[in-house]
Amino acid sequence: MRKSIITVPNPILRAKSVAVDLTKNPNLINKHIANLEETLEKKAHPKGVGLSLPQIGKNLRIFSTYLPDSSNTSDQGRPDEKEKIQAKLATYINPEIIENSKDRTFGPNSDDPILEGCLSIPGLYGPVPRFSWITLRYTTSQFKEKTEKFAGFFARVIQHELDHLDGVLFIDYVLKYELPFFESRKGKMIEIDRNIIRALG
Repeated sequence: MRKSIITVPNPILRAKSVAVDLTKNPNLINKHIANLEETLEKKAHPKGVGLSLPQIGKNLRIFSTYLPDSSNTSDQGRPDEKEKIQAKLATYINPEIIENSKDRTFGPNSDDPILEGCLSIPGLYGPVPRFSWITLRYTTSQFKEKTEKFAGFFARVIQHELDHLDGVLFIDYVLKYELPFFESRKGKMIEIDRNIIRALG
């Protein structure tokens, strides 16, 4: 069932999520996954590329991505409209980064950083330093353990969703590193005062 996406300053977004016990109530876990995937897949205006379970009100360590395979390359930025048609749903239970690049990046082009947004903070965007690649250990929606390497935009989305599981939002990086902060107005990015973040919770 499609759920409403909660937004700041809801305290659920700031709580650390607990690990999922896969031996208990698998039917309930499957229900949470189905709700999460349907909510992400049907989200429009803007279309989402990732969503964590806390964003629909449950502090469990699960998130989903909705991305094309082409996003999983080191030089890949945000997918274009043609690539988005090839997007696939994937869900990650109890995800954990077990290896990562030494460098952090704002995207493949240092002169044009990727601006991250969030379905729980609509209309606001900012650059965030992320590992350029990660190796993730997780359990799939079929309850199979898997280890997989991600790079580029795909790795960025996964790190964003992992942060949600720890109660961290992209705006925290903007404030911590004194990065520029933007609001989308009629399709244009307008820089705004980053201190507005303090009011977002």
